[in-house]
Amino acid sequence: MRQLHLHVISQDFNSKHLKNKKHWNSFTTAFFRDSVDVMEEISGCGKARLKDDVKVLSMELRCHRCRSAHPSIPRLKSHITNCQALFPANLVENGRLVTAPSNAGVNS
Repeated sequence: MRQLHLHVISQDFNSKHLKNKKHWNSFTTAFFRDSVDVMEEISGCGKARLKDDVKVLSMELRCHRCRSAHPSIPRLKSHITNCQALFPANLVENGRLVTAPSNAGVNS
């Protein structure tokens, strides 16, 4: 039996431990799968399939709120500290963040 590794994350992404593009993109693109989707897949198929989306991890750095592009993690973190963009409507229910967008990896 393989282990299922699960992260529960906030949406502020203001952490000294979030240091590189691979880390940022693993949590803010379609690489990061919503737990509901994984549980449905396990219920329906008996297991969760791992997607080979390594190329997603090397995509340009984009703000998870306004989707603006940034050349480096320090510049991105400076931006997200002050970003006033609203979270996408599909993330908010009754004023609370509820789920990951299905198109998180799509550039706008």
